Amino acid sequence: MGKVIIETKDKGELKIRTSLTLEQIKKFIEEIEKKEKAKKLINTTFNTLKGNRKLEAKSEFEWYEQ
Repeated sequence: MGKVIIETKDKGELKIRTSLTLEQIKKFIEEIEKKEKAKKLINTTFNTLKGNRKLEAKSEFEWYEQ
């Protein structure tokens, strides 16, 4: 079993013991970061899309499904 230490922006640490490999952990973190970036993009463009609900729904579907 491996140990993972995650340092956060507020200088905190999270210690986890896992049976995942290093590559699996990296892939998992990259997927989470990708989804967070997509959510931020949706939130920043929300006001632009506010007038067109079809476009808004389509963009949310496309970004959240990736």
